[in-house]
Amino acid sequence: MAIRTSISNSFETIDTGVPAARPSSRAADPARSTRAVRDEQLAPLRIPALVVGALLICLGVVALLPLPGWLHDYGSWLVIAAYLQYMAMATTVEVWGLRMSRKSQHRT
Repeated sequence: MAIRTSISNSFETIDTGVPAARPSSRAADPARSTRAVRDEQLAPLRIPALVVGALLICLGVVALLPLPGWLHDYGSWLVIAAYLQYMAMATTVEVWGLRMSRKSQHRT
């Protein structure tokens, strides 16, 4: 046997007669994917990503000059692993910036 009680909702809003603000069409569109929303939010970072990625790749190429000394001082496996990780991350940043730039050109 269940006991039915009425509990008042303290979070219930009282109608003040002022119409509620209309949500933006972008936020209300359920068909938009979360990836599209995320890409829109990250789009302003595409130019800095291109610049930083190109700078990191250039610094990686310049690092080839002292590389033989590092190989001798620290060992080949450590230096090669660190160098490849660095270049992979620099390339990833550059490719991400290029892809974001390409997406923004297709939308306009």
